[in-house]
Amino acid sequence: MSNKIETLNMETQIMEKETLTKQEEQIQKGWEASRLNEVVKRLKANENLQEIMNSLPGFREAFTDLDTIDCSDGRVLSGKKIGIAGSGLLLSPEERLLFIERFKGKIKEVTTHRDCGAAAIKFADLKTKSPDLIPAGLETSDEYGTYTGQKIAEELGAKHRFLDMPEMASEYHNETAIVLDATARFDSTNLEKFPAHFVCTGAGLGFSREYMKSELETLAGIALGHHGFGKERFSTNDPFYIIVVGKDSSEMAAWENAATEVAAKFEGRVAVKGFVSPETME
Repeated sequence: MSNKIETLNMETQIMEKETLTKQEEQIQKGWEASRLNEVVKRLKANENLQEIMNSLPGFREAFTDLDTIDCSDGRVLSGKKIGIAGSGLLLSPEERLLFIERFKGKIKEVTTHRDCGAAAIKFADLKTKSPDLIPAGLETSDEYGTYTGQKIAEELGAKHRFLDMPEMASEYHNETAIVLDATARFDSTNLEKFPAHFVCTGAGLGFSREYMKSELETLAGIALGHHGFGKERFSTNDPFYIIVVGKDSSEMAAWENAATEVAAKFEGRVAVKGFVSPETME
């Protein structure tokens, strides 16, 4: 019996190793492909980001009225995306209340999805520190994420939709940037040449500087962690980018300052770049 158990254990270890090897190969291919992105290549060549964006087809059309709250996750693109980590479940009660008051009736839909990193972080934190705040009957982070998404949608007077994307459980995060959108009008999904990225629209929704810094740090940590390309690939020469979008140069500079404070925590692996809306230049 013991020989059979040892054989099964060895077979299991071999299968796990093969799975990890295949996943690592997939991640490496994704990384190499990301280095061929036009925006990434031009940034590495020290081109000005504003000039790069001005040259991209569809740049002006990428600014529009947004009406769908999605998770910041770059793999979630369901409409005119307002990106908020976990679709809003990391907001403090105070910021959540202010957001609901300001945008009630203005949002068409709120989506949530399976295997949400933000939901996992929040659910684990509640289980450890405040289990009494977890509603009865919710056993997993997916259930908690769906519950909070439904509540936010209800409070906003919007529809809720669960995005059943089972493939996300086996996918790694391929984002090489975060878009910090202070205009709340940038629909980056329209730009085919833009790199894969997280979306943080809260800077344009009235969220506090401290909340936005926390959101940026959480998402950058995912990209540089084992669910993303990992910190061993990002470097001073090949950084992860926080891309700030401002209505004008002063707004852009203010949020670049906040983003730089976050970038300083990642040992040179995160760089901050910015550009302003073409609507400002009209």
